Amino acid sequence: MSERKAEVLMAAVIIARSTSFVFSKVGLGTMTAFNILAVRFLLAFLLLFALFGKKVVGKLDRRTVLGGALVGFIFFGVMSCEMLALRTVNSGTVSLLENLAIIIVPLLESALHRTRPKAMSLLCAAIAVGGVALLTGGGGGFHMGIGECIALLSAFLYAVGIIAIDRTSHQADGFALGVLEVGFLGLFALIASFLFEAPRLPQTGSEWGIIAALAVVCTGFGYTLQPVAQSRIDAGRASLFCALSPAFATIFGAVLLRERVEPLGYVGIVLILGSILLPHLPGLRRKPRARAVLFDMDGTLLDTLEDMRDSVNHVLTAHGYPARTLEEVRAFVGNGAGKLMRRALPDTVGEAEFAALLAEYKAWYQAHNCVKTRPYPGIPEMLKKLQKAGVRVAIVSNKPDPTTRALAERFFPGVPAFGQRDDLPPKPAPDLVLHALKELGCSRDGAIYVGDSEVDIQTAQNCTMNFIGVSWGFRGREKLLAIAPRAMVVDRAEEILREKNLQIVR
Repeated sequence: MSERKAEVLMAAVIIARSTSFVFSKVGLGTMTAFNILAVRFLLAFLLLFALFGKKVVGKLDRRTVLGGALVGFIFFGVMSCEMLALRTVNSGTVSLLENLAIIIVPLLESALHRTRPKAMSLLCAAIAVGGVALLTGGGGGFHMGIGECIALLSAFLYAVGIIAIDRTSHQADGFALGVLEVGFLGLFALIASFLFEAPRLPQTGSEWGIIAALAVVCTGFGYTLQPVAQSRIDAGRASLFCALSPAFATIFGAVLLRERVEPLGYVGIVLILGSILLPHLPGLRRKPRARAVLFDMDGTLLDTLEDMRDSVNHVLTAHGYPARTLEEVRAFVGNGAGKLMRRALPDTVGEAEFAALLAEYKAWYQAHNCVKTRPYPGIPEMLKKLQKAGVRVAIVSNKPDPTTRALAERFFPGVPAFGQRDDLPPKPAPDLVLHALKELGCSRDGAIYVGDSEVDIQTAQNCTMNFIGVSWGFRGREKLLAIAPRAMVVDRAEEILREKNLQIVR
């Protein structure tokens, strides 16, 4: 799904969920809050499981179940606060306060990453909240009572939920996560209903009609598909779509309940829609920033060439074969230890002898891989700055996995590392990189691959990812540009941090 389609889906999800204000307000006339939530979400879960049970079960793993439970619990808090606030506060004010999540999300994100909020995000958020204020403020004010305080708590939890979905939806199947979220939310509501209320099933046709609308439209479509939509857009952008909720809640209220919209309310609707469209205007829309940057190891982060040459020559000379020069080994590396040793040995070496020599090389290199190996200038600092800015980083190498992890732990502690494994083909096949992205919880659309060789260029192409080449590695600028003339090639580590280099170009 493209980012534009994800945004359309996100808008549809929020519009569907905005109808819940009308239906919930009516339902609270005869049913209790937790009771409504329990029946609504459990009914939606049963319907979704009946339709998509096989698909959901096939995607289940520990991470998906835990993510669904976490997000379900957070949104149980959101919905509980919303329902309790609706008891004493009109739906417009609850909608206004709850959608302050629009501003809370970028502030929380900035606090988590210790960075300043982007100016465009703050501008759009301010316009959106101004629109919500005009839309729901009408001609009267409000006092800060218990209902308003509960609605503010709902806003904070909503912001936390948006960020939680952003984290979990990239690490698990979005649809399965959404279905589990609905089920867990219903379960938590049922427990609360037994603890604080006297739960019952709807008893009249109107009650069943309200529950059916809430379950199918607001929950079955709205809650389930939000993680799917959010898997392709960032949390800050997703939070702006929340501004659609009070706009369409007002429209539905006017049409279904004949609630009156003040003239300023229409101005508010225009401002809300404008806040969503503003970043898309020509000249204002910026290319999305990378959410993750994956690095090759040899020749990109670490100068490992001399230790590899010495290890190769240790094996060669021990068995009577001529040693190789540094430049010969430079030309041999890039496709893993097996290719390196096959290229270094004479063609006359048979498979049985080759397997024994390769094992000997791996053992020797594993024990002597940090004798001369050092990070290139500025690399550790660059990695730390990326992490501080909230960008996820990882190392993906054709070195054996134990060696890759050991070197990463020694020189770049805290940076995830993925090396060559028996169950995954080496680069330039995309499998190892895609595995790393899944572990990071990021899609390839929001990631950049950084390397120093033709193997790295081919890897990025096979993964359909943006690529940054480094000139200080084993191939050099000229060879990289000869293979990929339009590639971005940097000469210093700090250049990777430049905003234009971290933008995703599609």
